[in-house]
Amino acid sequence: MKKDRAHKYHAVNLKASIIDVATKLLINEGIEAITMRAIALKLDVSRASPYRHFADKHDLLCAIAQHSFESLNTSMLNLDNREEEPKFELYRLGELYVDFCLSSSALYHLMFNNTELSNNPTAELSVSAAKLFHQLETLLGQFQQKSVIKKEDVNLQANYVWSSLHGYCCLLLTQDPQKVERLIENQEFFLEKIWAAL
Repeated sequence: MKKDRAHKYHAVNLKASIIDVATKLLINEGIEAITMRAIALKLDVSRASPYRHFADKHDLLCAIAQHSFESLNTSMLNLDNREEEPKFELYRLGELYVDFCLSSSALYHLMFNNTELSNNPTAELSVSAAKLFHQLETLLGQFQQKSVIKKEDVNLQANYVWSSLHGYCCLLLTQDPQKVERLIENQEFFLEKIWAAL
């Protein structure tokens, strides 16, 4: 029976199902709950089946992070800012990033704050993470061409914007609720400071 079900899952992409189940475990139960055995049980396949797609848990976590980067990349690409001033275009990008942090904190931690993944990413994860940063560099480069921000090293500018947003998000995830509420209420203050520095 398990052999038949494994075959059925392969037909509809077992790899995607494994990532989906592992992502739900991460969000609902934490990173410790992610094991190949738990995933096999939830999918009702053999214990060996997940290993046909992922060498180990680290490999699977990289796939979850890579999938999340791609989703965030797509969301940012789909932002319709064509009629907005450059400042507000950057604001929308920042707001989307912060919203993702607040709504998907477990994924955010995995993507940006997991040392093991940062130090030993898969090639696919590195490519997807670089896409996100490249989007920011491209946007700032366009702003420079329009002479609405300083013409300086765009890579350094992008690192400044990202580190500012990331620091803000880390505060949102680590401060007590009262402080977090005040930080969220004053989100525009932080975005304005970032824009002013450019």
